[in-house]
Amino acid sequence: MLPELEAGDATDIAPHSDVELAMFENVDLAGESAVGIALVECEIAASNLDDTDFTGARFADSRFTRITAPRFTLARAFLRNVHLVDSRIGALGLFDGKVRSMVVENCKIELVNLRGCDVRDVEFRGCIIGELDFGGATATRVSFTDCRVETLDVHRAELSDVDLRGLTIGNVHHLDGLRGSTMDTDQAVGLVNQFAAHLGVTLD
Repeated sequence: MLPELEAGDATDIAPHSDVELAMFENVDLAGESAVGIALVECEIAASNLDDTDFTGARFADSRFTRITAPRFTLARAFLRNVHLVDSRIGALGLFDGKVRSMVVENCKIELVNLRGCDVRDVEFRGCIIGELDFGGATATRVSFTDCRVETLDVHRAELSDVDLRGLTIGNVHHLDGLRGSTMDTDQAVGLVNQFAAHLGVTLD
């Protein structure tokens, strides 16, 4: 729960600026640079963040609500206690970043790119995801509730306490990377053909 926030101006979202206790609503930041920005106890709502460059940004105790962004770039960013809610995103790029507590709720995202990311304590709730890419990521305590993903890529991922039981999975790339995750029997049965192909087993 955020404290009372003051209305912020779009011009406050600038490279390497420090912003606290601000609400940004109905702002158009498409194509703008916010490299290295730090937002603490802020909310960005009903806004266009398409191709806004948040590379190296820091977000703490903040919310993104009803965001529209074909490309949402958070490469090498640090997120702590962040909520992403009711948003429609094409590609969410969190690669090579660090996440410490995040909730992604009621979002439709074509690609969640967590390649090389250090992820801890993340919950996905009620999300539809095209591709979820954990390639080379370290993920600890990640869970899903009522979510669906078409493709799960865990190539060279290091998973620990990753609970997939609330995730409907279309297919998995690099099955070896599932080590450290939990799935239910129905999920395993649904992927039996992929497991068999991976092991070189013929099912008759």
